Amino acid sequence: MPKWWLVAKREFLYNLRRPAFLFASFVMPFLLALVLFIVFSLIANTFTAEVTDPIGYVDLSGVLADGVEKPDNFAAYLDAERAETALQDGTLRAYFLLADDYLTTGDVTLYRNGDLSPAAENMIEDFLLANLAASTGDDAGALLISDPVDMQVRALDSGRTLEPEGVIGLFLTPFVFMMVFLITVSSTSSYLMSGVVEEKSNRIMEILVTSITPFQMLAGKIIGLGALGLIQVGVWLILGALVINFGAGSEGILSGVTIPADVVVTALVFFVLNYFLTATIMAGIGAVTGSEQESRAIAGIFSFVTAVPFFFIFSFFTDPNGPIPVFMTLFPFTSPMVVILRSAFTTIPPLELIAAFVILVITTVVVMWIAARVFRLSLLMYGKRPSLRGLFRALRSGTRMGTTATGDAS
Repeated sequence: MPKWWLVAKREFLYNLRRPAFLFASFVMPFLLALVLFIVFSLIANTFTAEVTDPIGYVDLSGVLADGVEKPDNFAAYLDAERAETALQDGTLRAYFLLADDYLTTGDVTLYRNGDLSPAAENMIEDFLLANLAASTGDDAGALLISDPVDMQVRALDSGRTLEPEGVIGLFLTPFVFMMVFLITVSSTSSYLMSGVVEEKSNRIMEILVTSITPFQMLAGKIIGLGALGLIQVGVWLILGALVINFGAGSEGILSGVTIPADVVVTALVFFVLNYFLTATIMAGIGAVTGSEQESRAIAGIFSFVTAVPFFFIFSFFTDPNGPIPVFMTLFPFTSPMVVILRSAFTTIPPLELIAAFVILVITTVVVMWIAARVFRLSLLMYGKRPSLRGLFRALRSGTRMGTTATGDAS
């Protein structure tokens, strides 16, 4: 069995049993899903709940004279004074007034005692619509006036045809992916960095390096923790699909929302590459620092670089194919987040997407090679901080750890 596989297996099983990982991977997503379930249920109940509160109306325009489809809890009043008295003594929860020029102005004044549910407001609108349709004798025309557009959006650059609700999902999906990936990558890579710092401080690596090469150790740690990251992403995706399916079955804000398959595949590919790049950098930081506090301070600088696209979010809204989004797409340290973000506003040209992928792969390989050299230089330098001169020497030469450390110490 390869030695890197043993390291990957150990890192996977050890961190899998961590309470912090279990909470972040399983408890927190389920808590978030529960909160969303409650919120969507409350929203759905708000719009669909039966309204029994007494509501009055004063019609000075004559539109509601026939009382077509009048709800049982609606009552007509001859003038505003009588309706106001009923509102004050609690007989009515609310009343609405149609002025004599309603057909010209469309003005409706609502007087209420406390809050009025959206379902009640919808009942008022439906009552007005039914009577307007009866007065014109054209039900279909009245319905078109109330809801004149049943729009489908067809993006010529991607060929997608979307319902209005689907457009909302297309815009929200990249932001959700970005947040999930940031959480996953930062948590798993921080485990790697903390583990390297701890094993270096306890001199465990000095024992391990006698039976395994630094590159094998680094590769095993990255692969093992990468598997944990995929588990986290899988949990988030499953719960996200459940939430969307629940919302799609109702009349809420998620009805009709779909997630394009190409967006999911692109996001997953760049997530894997982003993880390997970030984890390798974090391992190198852990190898050259002397404490976890110091390593987190340095890692914060890199985290700031990955968050730079959020400062230019306006550019993605107004000109997703402009120079700033294109540059950040090709810049390897921002490309994973930017590729996911741009997919919400435009279709990235295939050649540009391939170029971003190739540049990110090359950068990841180079960074892994550098991290392996730094890793080897720092393994046995217990109590010493590798100098910049020693690090550059390790990158230029192929000498073994002992020779480099001796030369640097002299």
